[in-house]
Amino acid sequence: MNTEFQDLPNVVSSKEVQTYFGISRSTTYRIFHDATFPAFHIGNRLLVRRDELLDWLEQQKVNKAQNENPKIVVSDE
Repeated sequence: MNTEFQDLPNVVSSKEVQTYFGISRSTTYRIFHDATFPAFHIGNRLLVRRDELLDWLEQQKVNKAQNENPKIVVSDE
């Protein structure tokens, strides 16, 4: 595991994600309510397991890299 994430607890709250990644509350809740994000509720708390958060982050990087492939356009001229 990347050493920069070792300080995160095994289960991370939305507030901890917001603070750790320096993102707004609205962005945090948008992520936590995304169908692809592995969040779960305990009572009113939104939580995510650290390992699943890191897997999700890695997947976002892979998806971005796949979408950045340049398109080659061939012209007959």
